[in-house]
Amino acid sequence: MKLYRAGSIVSRETIFYERVWLSMEKKIYQVDAFTERCFGGNPAAVVPDANGLDEYQMQKIAREMNLSETAFVFSSEGEGYDYHIRFFTPNQEVDLCGHATIAAFHVLCHEKYIAASSDKKTIKQKTKAGILPVELYFSEAVLESVMMTQASPRFIHQSIDLEELAEVMNINRNNIGLENVSIIPKIVSTGLPDIILPMKTLSALKEIQPKYEKLTAFSNKTGVVGVHAFTLETEEKTSTLACRNFAPAAGINEEAATGTSNGALGAYLVKNNIMSLEETKTIICEQGYYMNRPSKITVRIEGTKDDMTVKVGGKAVIVLEGRIKLT
Repeated sequence: MKLYRAGSIVSRETIFYERVWLSMEKKIYQVDAFTERCFGGNPAAVVPDANGLDEYQMQKIAREMNLSETAFVFSSEGEGYDYHIRFFTPNQEVDLCGHATIAAFHVLCHEKYIAASSDKKTIKQKTKAGILPVELYFSEAVLESVMMTQASPRFIHQSIDLEELAEVMNINRNNIGLENVSIIPKIVSTGLPDIILPMKTLSALKEIQPKYEKLTAFSNKTGVVGVHAFTLETEEKTSTLACRNFAPAAGINEEAATGTSNGALGAYLVKNNIMSLEETKTIICEQGYYMNRPSKITVRIEGTKDDMTVKVGGKAVIVLEGRIKLT
């Protein structure tokens, strides 16, 4: 049977399907991750109960939220993990996202899906990068911080044209590197591959203004998500390093805080003997300072130079809570 609507003919099945969509609502949060204050850190959206959503719907929600990532949390369907989390940028699904993981578990504790503890609790999340442990740290039954174990570091031995990299990043080739250290950019992944780009000074880091269209093409050609630039000079004495992240190929020109990129950076520093595991195992990365969204990302390295475990984490704060209607 055909029905008329607004001058067109539609089927009963189409109307039924649209009514189901119109009646579906999901609770959704916006969370600032890697910060203790609202309007700092890196915002991510979180749907704490994504059961029933398909890939098309998740992509539409991520596009509507228009944040760098949206996390969708699904119940466990098997042994070996507690939650299945999928991550979407406005343009595509990605294997893993650090700041959205921090945001997701902050929301799960807020919603009491995860009961509070007096100390530390370890939860396992299933992602496209594998099943990864997440450590939740509590103080007086209140969640203080979240630390996520990242995928094992991969050092991708692929040559990078430094002249082309300098050109697309719009920087002076002579500013690439670290003072008194022989080191060059490399591709590293602890979930997502990035070019780790050392810069000699804080002023050189501040002055980066990439040619985004060219950087997008360069990233796609090189097979990376983006470029993670850093320097050992910092804005704050409590920080180990300052960094900036550029990922226009993933729809993010610059990001205020990146968990996976800083995890890769930590592995890069250890592998290249810039950081000794005998002296320190914790790195404090400052990011987002030139976007008016100051962020602090904690990176912990465990194990040895040739067999390391990388953990990334920090604090988070909920800034928005609501319901999203699917149409």
